[in-house]
Amino acid sequence: MISDNVFVATVYISEVKQALDAGSISYPHFQALAVAINTGTNLPSVATPNGQAAFLFLLTSAIAPLVRLSYGRMVIMAFPYTLVMGGVGLYMVINHI
Repeated sequence: MISDNVFVATVYISEVKQALDAGSISYPHFQALAVAINTGTNLPSVATPNGQAAFLFLLTSAIAPLVRLSYGRMVIMAFPYTLVMGGVGLYMVINHI
C-alpha cells in the first residue's frame, strides 16, 4: 500500500509541477494541490497496518502471537490516529495551509 501511494503521489506531483512550470497554475494553487495530493495519498495508508511499517513489522514477527496481535487489532489501534490525521488533513486542505 505504501509503494502504491508513493507512486501515485509522485505521478500527481510531477504533473502538477509541469503545470506550474508551464504557467498553467499559480504557485499558491500548486501549494494547495500539493497538500491535497499528499493528504489524499498518505492518509489512507495510515488506516491499515499495511501502510505502517512498524505495525507490519510487528504483525510478521515472532512477537505477534506472544502479545496476541492480529491484523484486526492493529486496525483498531490505528483508528484514533486515522481520525486525527484525517481531521488535520481536512483542515489543511480547506484552509490551504
